[in-house]
Amino acid sequence: MRTPQTRPAEPGRSQIPVDAVTRLFISLLIALLLWGWVTTQRNPTQSRTIAEVPIAAPQLPDADLQIGGELGTVTLQLEGPQSVVEGIVRTDLEPMLDLSGVSAPGEHTVPVVVSLPPAVRIDRIDPPRLSIVVDERAVRTVPLEVEREEPDDGTRRFGEITPVVSEVTVEGPRRLVDQVERVVLPVEMGERTADFTAQLAPVALAAGDQPIPEVEVRPRRVLTTVEVEARGRSVPVLIQTVGSPAPGYELGDDAVDPGSVLIDGPPEVLASMVSVLTEPVSVDGATASISTRVALTGLPGEVGVVEPADGQVTVVIQVRQRGVTQSLAEQPVLVTGVGPGLEAIVQPRAVSVVVVAAEDALATLRAGDVTPRASVDGLTAGIHQVPLTVAVPSGVQWIRAEPAAVRVTLRPVAPTPPAEATPEEGERREMP
Repeated sequence: MRTPQTRPAEPGRSQIPVDAVTRLFISLLIALLLWGWVTTQRNPTQSRTIAEVPIAAPQLPDADLQIGGELGTVTLQLEGPQSVVEGIVRTDLEPMLDLSGVSAPGEHTVPVVVSLPPAVRIDRIDPPRLSIVVDERAVRTVPLEVEREEPDDGTRRFGEITPVVSEVTVEGPRRLVDQVERVVLPVEMGERTADFTAQLAPVALAAGDQPIPEVEVRPRRVLTTVEVEARGRSVPVLIQTVGSPAPGYELGDDAVDPGSVLIDGPPEVLASMVSVLTEPVSVDGATASISTRVALTGLPGEVGVVEPADGQVTVVIQVRQRGVTQSLAEQPVLVTGVGPGLEAIVQPRAVSVVVVAAEDALATLRAGDVTPRASVDGLTAGIHQVPLTVAVPSGVQWIRAEPAAVRVTLRPVAPTPPAEATPEEGERREMP
């Protein structure tokens, strides 16, 4: 029987027992598992859906090719540590099309790929693939047409409009470039009343003036000089009347709104015009004031009304009873509408009122029949200049008050002091 011999250890080298290595490996594994469990508990895995993430415009391998139309958006379902997933915003995600297999024009279906932050993975992409149309890139030169938008108020108009270029180039997929019927330069005046210069954006249009936003127009903005001209001439409006009021009545003041109108036409014709007339307004047999809307008449054939746009004005004609004009002096002013807790002081306290009425009506006037009134309804404490109105009896018409307004001071009412007690009342209050 052979006795096993122990190999002597080499000098200077220590030998680690196998069971110690095993225990060390198991300890490390347990530590890693424990660390993973703790990490998962503190930062668990979370799933999140982000919708409408725009697809970035890709660069085709062939520079002469281009994708036609808009690429749209995708919905992404992400999964990863909660701390990372919750902090993701749309700009952190970059969905793109994998165009490695696209080398010729036509329709292609390509996958959507996404660049993600570290530790995050994609669970789902909707849609996962996208159909695109690839076309040759084309360039055309097109005349630039100025398209002006006239202001609504009619008081201004465009003069000469001068863009720095008369032609532009349109660039994009051939099928879209071929659809361009014209390129227009929209020009708006806005609130401007003088000449101006602006950078304006040209627009490519297809048949029926449908914009083609996928086509690029160069230059993208065109420096344009715009002249703004005042339009026409403003002249006053004169009222024409026909007929006579009823017996015992007469015409008073009249007014027209607007008092002047804007007309336009040949400069030499406008220079000779100093006013325009309304259509005749009948006052025949009238016993009350008249308010009506009428057109203008007598304009030369080449002259038109710009403002108001409908060419009509409002005419108001006062019809009053014929009588004697009388000035009534020292009529006390009545202040109305004084708020609670306030008192009013009016200056002057009395005014003169000019009225017109038949002689018999004037003869029957009594004190208090004619009342100048100053309404302070809604006014607060302070000094106010208040216009006057005058209340008059039937058959009497007031023309004016002199002065037409009064000064009213509104101030808080002073509290009433308590009455002093008599000696007898004082003795009674002191008795127990």
